[in-house]
Amino acid sequence: MSARRGGRAAVAAFLAAGLVLILANTARCDERARDVAVLGLAAAADLASTRYGLQACPSCREGNPLMGQPAGALAIKAVGITATAWGCARLRRAGHPRGAKWLRWGVAGLWGGAAAWNLHKGRTAR
Repeated sequence: MSARRGGRAAVAAFLAAGLVLILANTARCDERARDVAVLGLAAAADLASTRYGLQACPSCREGNPLMGQPAGALAIKAVGITATAWGCARLRRAGHPRGAKWLRWGVAGLWGGAAAWNLHKGRTAR
């Protein structure tokens, strides 16, 4: 995949994640499904933008050694999504629904910020 095609895919994933984050906040659905959808799309935006950034910037490298290989990155993100969704469910069961929202949006914001940074680095590397 060329850097240009990778950039389009990363931008599309980032915009889709933003749209889902907005819709998930207003939709009436199961909280667990909402957690997984929001976190999954934020993780997908981060993964796609990381791939784009690494292809567009020859001198850039992945800072996290566990995320260096695509299979490892997918596994780490899957564990992160699962652990965060589990934490949100535990917080809700303990009577802390606002804490669950803060956890979900905090992790999604962290991954969204990483995606924005990756897109920025990929664009400025040219």
